[in-house]
Amino acid sequence: LNNYTKFFYIFKLCFLWYYNIMKKYKSLFLSDIHLGSLHTKREILFDLLKNSEFEYLFLVGDIITQNADINSADIEKFKKIINSKNCKIIYILGNHEKERKQPFIELSLNKPLKTYQDYIYKREKDSIYLTHGDSFHKKDIFNRILKFTLSKIKKIAQALVKKREGHSHSASTIYHKKIKPLAQKYLHKSYIKYITLEAAKRNCKISICGHIHLPEKINTPYALYLNCGDWINHASYIVEHLNGELELICQDNSYCQ
Repeated sequence: LNNYTKFFYIFKLCFLWYYNIMKKYKSLFLSDIHLGSLHTKREILFDLLKNSEFEYLFLVGDIITQNADINSADIEKFKKIINSKNCKIIYILGNHEKERKQPFIELSLNKPLKTYQDYIYKREKDSIYLTHGDSFHKKDIFNRILKFTLSKIKKIAQALVKKREGHSHSASTIYHKKIKPLAQKYLHKSYIKYITLEAAKRNCKISICGHIHLPEKINTPYALYLNCGDWINHASYIVEHLNGELELICQDNSYCQ
């Protein structure tokens, strides 16, 4: 083989490798990565980003954990990979970004980065309402009352345990096994209703959020509810395929609902 033939052969192999290895999406949706946390499934995330191509990258809040060092190795690696991508970034702020002493714009990517409280992604046939979801805790009155009541019950249970130290932990057991799960179940339903109602108000048939670290895809009377999940427990994310189909993907496929 002459040099030109060898070059063409190597180029062909590289092209086939790229075509088969690189996953191509219209959009990638990520939330609750919590870069800077010791528990983030960072290597799975970096592999996903390196081996995927996408036109839009939606960061749906809590990308960096509240107290993270902005110069940490994980954040630098994340920036390096994102800077290598030819994509448009839409960044929705989460509670961890809002609570940082410095604004998240400090990420300083080598491409335009504009942040939003929420965002409407207009597609050819429908629109998607995007929000991190933390505003639910401030606006939903039932959630505020329930959280206040729950905190009082917890304090009472803890006080009873201290008084009966070494004798009975029944109050604490009842709180953790009965009261708290029931409250979380109610809050979960209330959260989904709040997000999807907000989507419907904005003439969106689909809602995408994060915040509660539960990857889910649920049809509701108001809008389709999609939650990106998180990168602490589930390493989950949402993709928009080139044909417009939305798919929720988990590393633990048995969990995604």
